[in-house]
Amino acid sequence: MTQADTATPLLRARGITKHYGAVVALDAVDLDLHAGEVLGVVGDNGAGKSTLIKALTGAISKTAGTVEMDGKDIQITTPTEAKAAGIETVYQDLALVNELSITKNMYLGREIVRDTLFGHLFGTLDFAKMDTEIRALFQKLDIRITDIYREAEAFSGGQRQAVALAKTVMFGKRIAILDEPTAALGVRESKMAMDLVRSLKDHGLSVIMITHNMQHVMNYCDRVMVLRLGRLAAVRDVADVDGDTLVGLITGAAEDKVA
Repeated sequence: MTQADTATPLLRARGITKHYGAVVALDAVDLDLHAGEVLGVVGDNGAGKSTLIKALTGAISKTAGTVEMDGKDIQITTPTEAKAAGIETVYQDLALVNELSITKNMYLGREIVRDTLFGHLFGTLDFAKMDTEIRALFQKLDIRITDIYREAEAFSGGQRQAVALAKTVMFGKRIAILDEPTAALGVRESKMAMDLVRSLKDHGLSVIMITHNMQHVMNYCDRVMVLRLGRLAAVRDVADVDGDTLVGLITGAAEDKVA
């Protein structure tokens, strides 16, 4: 029995269900995320992966189900409530505003106001402090973006993903949820993005990562859960499976003996 088997999960979801009329997108899915782990979520298109994380973070309303953090019930009905609980989410579209600079994107909705009378009265932003904090974080994460005043649309997909993940490091308190962090990236940029995913764990965050890449599951995740047709098909320690087994569980060619 592993420590994960005995410890109270950081995040525990039970019976997460989502109906769209007569369509069942999620059918009583359970999820445990333990402190300090990377949990992979895999499944074919339409398996319910994105629906699950949106239900967990309040981006969509659940039809049924409960969520606990640290063993206590928690109500998350909006993304704002998820952020307040220490959960940061990076979706495939990265939620970056193309027309805004890297600095403004990093602090969007969390801008630092100058600590002066005029700053507090008129909401004058302290760009110097924000810039300094961003540059220090980028250096720490080895993100090689120097011109943080350029608009986000001027950067490559890998650089934009790096900014989104750095924002998670800056503001994430407990949990980072990543929806296909290497989607549409080349090999080199995917490696850079996955190194940053690993850095999330190094910075004390627990991670839920949706991915189609079995190699990323095997190299970066501690456990993996498999969804199939809106249901939980399997949960395995990554050390106990290989890529072929995961593909079999995803397609239904193999049946789980543990879950």
